[in-house]
Amino acid sequence: MKKIILMFLISMTIGLVHAQTVSENDLPEAVSKKFKKMYKTVTDADWSQTGDNFKATFELNKLKNEIVMDEKGNIVEKKEAVAIATLPQPISPYMSKNHKGFKIKEAYKITDDKKAVTYEVHSKNKAGDEAGALFDGKGKFLSDVGQ
Repeated sequence: MKKIILMFLISMTIGLVHAQTVSENDLPEAVSKKFKKMYKTVTDADWSQTGDNFKATFELNKLKNEIVMDEKGNIVEKKEAVAIATLPQPISPYMSKNHKGFKIKEAYKITDDKKAVTYEVHSKNKAGDEAGALFDGKGKFLSDVGQ
């Protein structure tokens, strides 16, 4: 019984360390300033913290976006919703061939701190099943992603 309680407490602690909700008032000044400078029109962002990184999830032009910054305001990763028509050419044919019966519903352009670009694509079939895939900046398949 002691082992079960100990395992439960450890798992709860790990969960709390993994990502914690953060109030905008509790952000480091550099993070707050950088975000406001980059996204002047965004007034409602949900913030979380994992380690020394701060992630904002927000809507911009009715599209979901995320940005992760370190405590100094340096961008670690940006995840921006993009129009399906703007995806690199190989992505749509790959999805059609490898996910038959699925239609692309949303796509994201992910840019890391070294400016490397990847695309995350989510699709759904008529039954409501979901499939996703990750592609490099030129549209080459990298891996399937969970929903």
